[in-house]
Amino acid sequence: MLNDWLKTVCLMLSGVKLAGVFSVARGMPELIGRWPEDNEDALAPLLPQVDLAANSDNPVISYVNVNGDSVCVISKQFIGPDGQRLVFLASFTGGDVNPRYQLSLIDWSLVWYQLLARKVPLNGELSAHSASVPAEPRRSPLLQRFYEWLKSYPAYLLAGLVFVIVALYLPVDQSIKSPVVVEGSVQRSITIPVDGFIKSIDVLAGDIVKQGQLVAALDDADIRLQLDQLLNDVAVAEKQHRQALAQLNYSEAQQFSLQGDIAKIDIRLLQQKLDRLALRAPITGQIISGDMGRAIGSVVKQGQVLFEMAPVGQYRLVFEVDEGDIRYVRQGDKGEILLTGLGNQAYPVMLDAVSAVFTAQAGQRFYRVEGHIEGEISADLRPGMKGVADIVVGRTRLGSLLFDPLIQWFRFKSWQWLP
Repeated sequence: MLNDWLKTVCLMLSGVKLAGVFSVARGMPELIGRWPEDNEDALAPLLPQVDLAANSDNPVISYVNVNGDSVCVISKQFIGPDGQRLVFLASFTGGDVNPRYQLSLIDWSLVWYQLLARKVPLNGELSAHSASVPAEPRRSPLLQRFYEWLKSYPAYLLAGLVFVIVALYLPVDQSIKSPVVVEGSVQRSITIPVDGFIKSIDVLAGDIVKQGQLVAALDDADIRLQLDQLLNDVAVAEKQHRQALAQLNYSEAQQFSLQGDIAKIDIRLLQQKLDRLALRAPITGQIISGDMGRAIGSVVKQGQVLFEMAPVGQYRLVFEVDEGDIRYVRQGDKGEILLTGLGNQAYPVMLDAVSAVFTAQAGQRFYRVEGHIEGEISADLRPGMKGVADIVVGRTRLGSLLFDPLIQWFRFKSWQWLP
């Protein structure tokens, strides 16, 4: 059937000189049908055109020189009805060949051949070849190219596989990422000693103050009135004490003396309250929180925090390490931090203490780890700055670094799912 179909196609194609159908299933072109049937060797010079069509999804049109004559060769790959990869080739003589017209007839003829092959059993050379060679499964063009590349470069594939295996055993640094916050090494709070009203605010958040410097004051009008009343009571008690002595009334003199002593004790208590109403800096440092510039005259309660202070240039770092990574962290581990407020400048750090204190956020636990910055500290560093830390916790293999989290997740889920 193949040769009959090929003969009919060549009669339809004007100017055709030679034609053939090649099987490229094994990689090397194998002639399975030709026209004319008695001219097999004439197709040998055209085998390179078959290779071009076998490696392309599009038709190939070439002009070659055969025995001094210019020949137009049209070749196209197609899939046979049993899944074989076939190439149709036809050569034309003369310069008036219209390749586009001839190619349209070839496309129609290939569809016609596939329809005929489904209804008529294959015979002849094509049937014998199909019986001896098992049909290859049909693949998409992308998978077909990848499959051919694997067959063409087995050495490169083996070398790549060896490279991947060796790379998985390479020792690399194991590091963990965690959020980090900058805090003052010592933080002191300035609190309200008694209930009252704010009389004045002398500093703002961010100001640097010295120890003992006045930072705020509470309203002391009520206490001063009480103090004046007590001073008057002391003067009256002393006067009555002298009069009782002059009258030799010793019992009354002793009573007035006792009243005066009690009033003096109350005076000392009020003076201490007055001293506490003047809020002073407990250390030399910077005001890191408490913007109370607009709170003058407002009501404050005893124990309320008015300002927080920290020494300038003395900082500690607080890392929030995930519970899945805390087992790797040890005191003395080193790494780097990158703070949002300081651009791309990274600072070397060292861990000082690993705490058992944790906080829960969004269903996860983060453990508190403290550390410090090594080397020179930037003058732009401020308490409260946040960033990301990269802590080196040891050495491991590249394969473990890549696949241990997946293995750990699968093991944990298997404990949940399996009975």
